[in-house]
Amino acid sequence: MRNFSIDQGLVKNCRVVIIATSQRLITVHIINEHDNTESITDDILIPRITFTASLHSGHTLLRRQFPLAPAYATTFNSCQGLTLDTVGIDLTRPVFSHGQLYTALSCIRHRSHARVLLPQGDNTTLNVTYHEILI
Repeated sequence: MRNFSIDQGLVKNCRVVIIATSQRLITVHIINEHDNTESITDDILIPRITFTASLHSGHTLLRRQFPLAPAYATTFNSCQGLTLDTVGIDLTRPVFSHGQLYTALSCIRHRSHARVLLPQGDNTTLNVTYHEILI
């Protein structure tokens, strides 16, 4: 989690898709922040980095790790029945079918535990409901 290659856009908090992994390298593509697609770039190789820390005992701790933080995502339907501490919902693109918004928001205990990303300038979204199938 550090700036690796500013000219390639590989900076702290940059989102990437992992293409391949090996013991010493990870191959990634950068995700374009504007449309959530992989950027059309060459493969970017990220090496393991050695982090050092001096301990109070006088020893030096060496830790080798990839400078990445995992991020998790799931679909609306696969979170059905779960209770989650926090939910982030990206509504910048219309992706709904019947009941998906309800399913996503019913996974939390309180509405303050949800963060919803809407298109810029919007403060509402359409909750698709087919009234003809409700009895």
